[in-house]
Amino acid sequence: LKLSAQSGSGAPAEPLSQASREPQTRAMEMQLRPQGQPHRDTRRLGTLAGLGFAALIATSSGSLREAFTGGFVANRPAGSYVMLDKPVDGATCLHAYGTKDKVRPEWNEFPNPFGTEAYRPVVDMMDDKYRQWVHFDAEGKDVEDLSGKIYHVMRGKDNPLFQPRSCDVGAFAIVTNCEKVRVPGLDFHYKCYFRNMRQHPGATKVERFADLQVRFPERIMMKEVWKCFPKNPISRNIFKTRLKLFQGPNHLYYHKDPVEYRMNKIKDVTHEDMMPYKDRRSVFYTKNLPRMNYIRKKVEAETKQKTLVAFKDFLSEELT
Repeated sequence: LKLSAQSGSGAPAEPLSQASREPQTRAMEMQLRPQGQPHRDTRRLGTLAGLGFAALIATSSGSLREAFTGGFVANRPAGSYVMLDKPVDGATCLHAYGTKDKVRPEWNEFPNPFGTEAYRPVVDMMDDKYRQWVHFDAEGKDVEDLSGKIYHVMRGKDNPLFQPRSCDVGAFAIVTNCEKVRVPGLDFHYKCYFRNMRQHPGATKVERFADLQVRFPERIMMKEVWKCFPKNPISRNIFKTRLKLFQGPNHLYYHKDPVEYRMNKIKDVTHEDMMPYKDRRSVFYTKNLPRMNYIRKKVEAETKQKTLVAFKDFLSEELT
């Protein structure tokens, strides 16, 4: 706003100085501004106050974050807020990113699809004196299921350190009551075992399960357990040295403190397994009996419906 002062004679006067013109300018602006509109200085002060308040919040939140996390978030690649393309030196442990030492490889963020090795026991730790001893009670158990569990224990497949081709962490297996092992159904009479000690066709011997269980019961478990092993030198060594078979409930390795295997995990052979499938009690109560009840109720409903229809026909004939 430009203002000019006029003298009484009508001649233009000299322009006012800056100090004398400022009060007049402010007074003119107050007269020209509509009522209720804030001054621009007031608006400027409000904006500056808002920016200062936001800066105060950001500063305080950063300090609180440093207090609870132990450092600035941008320097913590392992945090949950910041993703960095290149990790900061010293931000995390040395195992995560490796060191400059060539002997120690750096951490690979893309793991092996076949699984990464957490720990591999040394050869000295795989000695027989460090192996566990496990006791199996074969009384009333299915011979095939029992032999499979024995193979898993002897090969070490139930051990968390098991590795197929490098670590032998299997245990010794003690099997008692070998003469009381069972087979389901007619296998007791028709299951046969072959042996050929002289390795030529005329020397083959055949023996039924029932006869072999009376003559040499340990041989049944030997045949069944060896059937589970792959045929190689390592399996032969494991089979010869770690399988201990006994008749009766006693054995010779109590001083080894064997661990009792949970025999409830192994299938039992009951009298129902000797019967035909349709004649078993469990099958009758779970399948046959519900089906018979359904058929009986259906026949009764159809009979009642036919009786009702016949009675209605009789009444209609008598009334007419």
